[in-house]
Amino acid sequence: MFSRYTCARCGVVSDDKNHICRPEVIDDRSEICVSEPKRDGRICESMAQHLSYECSACGRPADKPELVCKPVSIR
Repeated sequence: MFSRYTCARCGVVSDDKNHICRPEVIDDRSEICVSEPKRDGRICESMAQHLSYECSACGRPADKPELVCKPVSIR
C-alpha cells in the first residue's frame, strides 16, 4: 500500500506530496470521497499541471484515477 495525500488548502489528491503545497496524509480513500473538497478557489500551482482526473461523486481533483472513488478524465 502506498501513501495518499490531500492538500489542506485546495483538496487535490496525489501520491506525491511534493506536488502539494500543504500535504496531509490520508489513510483511506473513503476519507476523502465522502465530501466535497474545501477550496479557496485555487488549486496548488505545482499540482495543477499534473491533474488529469476528478471524482464524479465529490469533484475532488487527482493526478491518478486510482486516487478517487469515481474517476473521470478531465483532459
